[in-house]
Amino acid sequence: MRPGGLSGLSGLFLSSVSENYSGAQNKVMIIGCETRGWEPLGKSEFETTDAYVKSAMNTHNNFFKKELLGKKGRGLSFHDFTRAVEKIAGKDGLIYSNLFCFSWGKKKGSPIKSGDDVFPVVKEFSRKILNAQLEILKPDYIVFANGIASAPYRREFFPHGEGGRCTNPKSYPERVAVEYFWEFMLDEKIKCFRIHHPSARSLNAVKGRNFTLELLADAVSAKAGVGATELHVPLAS
Repeated sequence: MRPGGLSGLSGLFLSSVSENYSGAQNKVMIIGCETRGWEPLGKSEFETTDAYVKSAMNTHNNFFKKELLGKKGRGLSFHDFTRAVEKIAGKDGLIYSNLFCFSWGKKKGSPIKSGDDVFPVVKEFSRKILNAQLEILKPDYIVFANGIASAPYRREFFPHGEGGRCTNPKSYPERVAVEYFWEFMLDEKIKCFRIHHPSARSLNAVKGRNFTLELLADAVSAKAGVGATELHVPLAS
């Protein structure tokens, strides 16, 4: 399917954006962890790198459009949350991204388990792709929803503390435990929210998701010049 490369990896995950992205009022990037068993080529053969990139982005575009049109199932899913964000910020500026650009293994799970030969490569590609997306797409807001297991690598990509890229940290312990919600600025210009993975079922995880939606609605309302009460905030429970 793909010439050379490390065995055991899925296809390359590349985010797409809507055709109306450049004119979107609210540009919101939602970052998950990895997409299980992502195979942009399907049963096709690898031809050129350009063709592969186009196929990967088309696969993402079709997949995300379908997810946004979907309905809530019995359980909690990542895209229940993306649909909740869409209701607040609109779909034109919505970006679905992932911390890792590959999944790994027979069941295509987390690349964290791929070992010392593979994981450093995944991390380096992922970091470069995310930074390129930020530079090109310039989101107004980012929701880091990649979960606990991959949190150390999120902090590695986007360090905080003295000289770090993440500054002005805020928590609201009167609303949600700090372990489940954190607000900060990335590169001094992008408002970010960090929550647990949207499939997390604990009460505090639900509170963190819903508080993120509330703050995002406030920011969108202020930008649009309307009162926050005029904007419906969907629950992500």
